[in-house]
Amino acid sequence: MNDDECWQRFFWKGDMRVDPVTLIFYFLLALGTVSVSAVEKEDSLTTYVTTASGLTLHDVYVAALANDSRNGVANAYRLESEALAVKADGMFADAPALSLRQQSDRTGTDRGLREWEANVEMPLWRLGQRSATRSEATSMELLASAQALALQLDVAGRVRTTLWELALVEQQRDLASRSWLAAQELERDVQHRVEAGDLAQADLLLARDETLGKHDEYLLALDGVRAVKQRYLLLSGMQEPPAEFRETQSPRERIEPDHPLLLEAQRRVETTQAELRRVRAAGSGNPLLIVGSRREREPVTQIEHDSIGVSLRVPFGGVRYSGSTIAAANSKLVQAQAEQLALQRKLELELHDAVRALDTLRAELDLAEQQHTMAQQSLHMARIAFDSGEIDLVQRLRVQARTYAAERSMNLRKLQLQQAVARYNQAVGDLP
Repeated sequence: MNDDECWQRFFWKGDMRVDPVTLIFYFLLALGTVSVSAVEKEDSLTTYVTTASGLTLHDVYVAALANDSRNGVANAYRLESEALAVKADGMFADAPALSLRQQSDRTGTDRGLREWEANVEMPLWRLGQRSATRSEATSMELLASAQALALQLDVAGRVRTTLWELALVEQQRDLASRSWLAAQELERDVQHRVEAGDLAQADLLLARDETLGKHDEYLLALDGVRAVKQRYLLLSGMQEPPAEFRETQSPRERIEPDHPLLLEAQRRVETTQAELRRVRAAGSGNPLLIVGSRREREPVTQIEHDSIGVSLRVPFGGVRYSGSTIAAANSKLVQAQAEQLALQRKLELELHDAVRALDTLRAELDLAEQQHTMAQQSLHMARIAFDSGEIDLVQRLRVQARTYAAERSMNLRKLQLQQAVARYNQAVGDLP
């Protein structure tokens, strides 16, 4: 019993026989009409990303850096550094104070005793405290510069990632578009051959189902382009990406001490060390030099006396009262040192992964190019065999699917290799 007889038995209803292929044919014919109208509206659906030929990777990086919300962080460190430097250049360790005092026996014996006193309190620098404060100001200025450089590298990484994501989804969209067009062309060819009686209607249904599937893949790829394009717009503030943003691999082969992230971590350690030295130098408090004048009026005789006095107030107690502040500063130092070591290992691992990815992708690209060449030859032979009737439509579609898969793999490896170069440059700390 052949397949057609099976279908006839399954769809036998009394005296009326329903041809299932015919039913499915007319059903998909309606869907095909929708597909054709979608083809006519392709221009309204398509989001082809226009590129700016004069735009460079550096231009996008500069725009994204200017658009970043973290630009004020480095300036805040600079302002703090300037404030510490001003304090270190001051005459006193802290703000001086003026105290006024008046004493009278009016509410007591009321014999005319009167006293007036005015004092100026001047906090003095402890030994090494001024130089420690100045050292912290210098360290914080260096940290501000390092933080700005680290921000630049972070923004560069975001730009590189977004641009290559956009390139990858565009490549997927272009390949999906070509696959869809090829499926439509094959569908038209099959329809002509069905009308000529060379192929069965089931073959046309299969071809139209393939067209609908490729159309769906194209729409999904189109949505991916729109999503990444929106991220690019938010990142850079630009509508158009650069036409060319491939990079040359950096000559650096290891993580240098001037790597922006590593340099920022080192500056942070130096700043916390300077802060710890300043806290230790401050001790339990600053000595106070008190200079004042005093006027006294004797009771009964009302004779007035003017005098000038000098006093020195020195706090003591040492670590008992300053220990908590010193411990807090030391904790910040230990944490900064631990983060520096962790960052060093992280950067080394990222560089190792980048080198390994480059080697692997170069080998994979060579294999993908060979597979693509063989797939193109197979597709050419399959077309000839299908036209001559040596193979059926299913075999023809299978060969075509393998060919597009090989092309997708080759193009993907090419883009991934260039993306790996960008990741390598990012890993070693090179800016665009």
